[in-house]
Amino acid sequence: SATESLPAFDELGLSDEMLRAIENLGYTAPTPVQAGSIPVVLEGRDLLAAAQTGTGKTAAFLLPTMNNLEHIAPPKPVRERGGRNRRRGAKKPEGNGRGPLMLVITPTRELAQQIDEVASKIADVTGHVAVTVVGGVSYKPQTAALKYGCDILVATPGRLVDLIEQGACHLDDVKVLVLDEADRMLDMGFWPSVRKIIAKLPRERQTLLFSATISGDIQTSMPTMLKDPAQVEISRSGQ
Repeated sequence: SATESLPAFDELGLSDEMLRAIENLGYTAPTPVQAGSIPVVLEGRDLLAAAQTGTGKTAAFLLPTMNNLEHIAPPKPVRERGGRNRRRGAKKPEGNGRGPLMLVITPTRELAQQIDEVASKIADVTGHVAVTVVGGVSYKPQTAALKYGCDILVATPGRLVDLIEQGACHLDDVKVLVLDEADRMLDMGFWPSVRKIIAKLPRERQTLLFSATISGDIQTSMPTMLKDPAQVEISRSGQ
């Protein structure tokens, strides 16, 4: 079968630390979108991926980008290992106050929470700090988390624009931008907000765009967002 011909996770170029994270996540073999995307992202190339929800695309962008973050800006050694170490009663790790190195924009709170869960499990191994900001909840914990500092920021467009306009979020340090479910963001009317956010990012960055379909509007926007992107197309759902 096609799946049997795919490389194993340890053949994709990921670090030993990331392979431990994969084990913790319970993944046994890469899906087609993971096998196609991970080596490209590790190289630092921009990526345009056509893939439906349920194909494993969250890990397709988180695994290689968080792998590369280790080289861009390793976590401070004093920081406690683990992404969930700020729960009630847990020792609070030392913050660094910096803005995110990686920004993931996704259309809904539910998707943001799913991405946060995977990012936090990987961060349990790498020691990075992931923060999620979404609408429909209080601003105060989100502004406090941003002030504390993070490596990975997962956000819905409207709330992120609000936080930027309040001066609570700064995107000057972003090295990697992920646009997840770009077609849904377009359908839901978020594209103007996405453009506002992109205008705040450094020009020199890696951009990864994931979309179930590549519509005319997305194709029109691509030249201003992506530089010579590799393309991965997955026609049907996988793991």
